[in-house]
Amino acid sequence: METLRSLVGDPAPFLETVWRRRACLLRPPAPLTAPVTLADVDDVLASGLLRIPYLELVAQGKALEQGEYTSAHHLIDRSFRGYADVAKVMRHVDAGATLLMRNIEHWHSGAAALVGRLGAELSRGVEAFLFVTPPGRKGFDSHRDDADVFVLQLHGSKRWQVHAVPADGCWRTGPEPEPGPVQLETTVHAGEVLYVPRGAPHSAVGHSDGLSFHLSLTVRQPGTADLRSALTRRFEDGLDLPPLPVDPAELRRTAAELLDHYRKRLADLTPEELCAAVETVSSSKTGAASTEPHRTLANLAAAPGG
Repeated sequence: METLRSLVGDPAPFLETVWRRRACLLRPPAPLTAPVTLADVDDVLASGLLRIPYLELVAQGKALEQGEYTSAHHLIDRSFRGYADVAKVMRHVDAGATLLMRNIEHWHSGAAALVGRLGAELSRGVEAFLFVTPPGRKGFDSHRDDADVFVLQLHGSKRWQVHAVPADGCWRTGPEPEPGPVQLETTVHAGEVLYVPRGAPHSAVGHSDGLSFHLSLTVRQPGTADLRSALTRRFEDGLDLPPLPVDPAELRRTAAELLDHYRKRLADLTPEELCAAVETVSSSKTGAASTEPHRTLANLAAAPGG
């Protein structure tokens, strides 16, 4: 639990009294080591290879049209749309838009390592999202996420309002125009961590002291869709049917085999086993960070005979 410890301090009281219960401002016991920097963001934008849906621009609760900040690349007599246009992106950020980058663990090794470690410790799928917000500006209006979120403030500061999760558990993800009473209102400064429980409505405004830059680590909890997927996988396990029955008699035989297979697969399945199958997949999606040295083309070229 060393990665969790670096974010929340002693994991035991956090997991017993805060996790999945209430929002909390945390001050890590040691200074946060930023897994990603604004220079990294500049580099990937300048590369011209970042593409929708890895980025989005939002201003005062509304997503900008993708064509306002992307352009097309022309390659081998074809046109490919949706690539970030750094000049357009910066113009909108200068004008007050928030830059959101999704799943940066797909292209940033430091974020990938952090996500891998935290996911392994919590046995959950973890994703990393970046937010760059100009001073005094707001990206999204109050909304709910289908994930527990650790907000790592890496630069500047941001003022947050977090509301309570409904006690009856009845809520939907997305915008929440009536979020209810405020549970926590606080300013998160660089080096601090804000924890927001799954389903808690929240919104934030960049502080007037400068650009706000934070990394959100979203911890996904298994849900109904995951149970359905796990059940489908169980149905398909060991299933070997003809791809295209050629006549009504064969179609009927195939239907009988299919139903018989499903009945057998369901006969001894318990709720506990289905939930365990979901937990296993959630854990394996993240996994532990690899201990193998990262191979590079430069290393290959430097090797004897390279």
